[in-house]
Amino acid sequence: MTSNSAVISQLQQDIINNSQKGFPLCARPYQTIATQLAKANIITDEQAVFNAITALAEQQVLSRVGPVFDHKKAGASTLAALAVPEEELDKVAGIVNQFDQVNHNYGREHSYNLWFVVTASDMVALKSTLANIELLTGLPVLVLPMEASYHIDLAFSINVTGKESPVITAVNADAKKTKSQHDALNEIEKRALRTFIEKGLPDHLSPYQLVAEQLGLTEAQVIGQIAQWQQEGLIRRFGLVIKHRKLGYDANAMVVWNIPNQDMDSIAQRLAKCAPVSLCYQRPRRLPDWPYNLFCMIHGTDRALVLAQIAQITEQLSLEAIEKDVLFSFKAYKQHGARYAKVASNKAANKKQG
Repeated sequence: MTSNSAVISQLQQDIINNSQKGFPLCARPYQTIATQLAKANIITDEQAVFNAITALAEQQVLSRVGPVFDHKKAGASTLAALAVPEEELDKVAGIVNQFDQVNHNYGREHSYNLWFVVTASDMVALKSTLANIELLTGLPVLVLPMEASYHIDLAFSINVTGKESPVITAVNADAKKTKSQHDALNEIEKRALRTFIEKGLPDHLSPYQLVAEQLGLTEAQVIGQIAQWQQEGLIRRFGLVIKHRKLGYDANAMVVWNIPNQDMDSIAQRLAKCAPVSLCYQRPRRLPDWPYNLFCMIHGTDRALVLAQIAQITEQLSLEAIEKDVLFSFKAYKQHGARYAKVASNKAANKKQG
């Protein structure tokens, strides 16, 4: 744990470990979580669960409670990078952060030292954002869209209290009951609901009812539509979205490999099964500046341990001859949920062009 890590209670740890996926789709989700925990002999109640989650947000451990969308199904997205002179890094990061379409922005140890994710409603909007970033920074953007996903799981199991958390089973009974009632939503209503929940559920004991009231829908429609999006794969997971650095996961390495094209699937599938790997995906090479085409993320609390894990994986999979690089992150400039809704334009770009 680092000095910047939040102090987490046992209840908060138990909630984090069980509610990053499968957050209850029912009228009183916090009551359901309390009931689930009670079955594991964790005595709590609805208000205590709600207060614990609210406190996580106040501690900046919790980004939001809500959906993580599948990028390919939700809109357009890409990983991108800039090679920024070191003395200008904070300034350039601030320029990039002004774009609503940028949801993650990290400093990493490499000549390409600023890495960010851009999401947009479609490819036209995505390309426009990237062009404006180049215009405002005066730097060429390395654009690395995902070509294949082998493993994506950013649900972190933590043990910061010294006591393991039990595993509970989520049950979304209300979602099942309302399956026949959510088909009434038209495309405008669906778009409004998606835009609303992108930023997370409201802080309320009955959050779906509050969303429904704001959008002129019924609670059953809201719950049912979210359940349908999960079944269709538009929502990849629904629950607590954690800022891992606040939990002490600040030794985070992006390991990039130059895999021969004919070996990509076999190597990527084996890498994806390695326990320390939380992300594994293929992206294009950008020769001559960027020869790497397979990306893995390993999140850890200790740099030496992460390096040891990388060495072990390299040896176990006989990848010693494969060119690779390790890019540790050293600063999180921005981290929030992806924004796919259309926006008119960026204020900074307007100012520059005006």
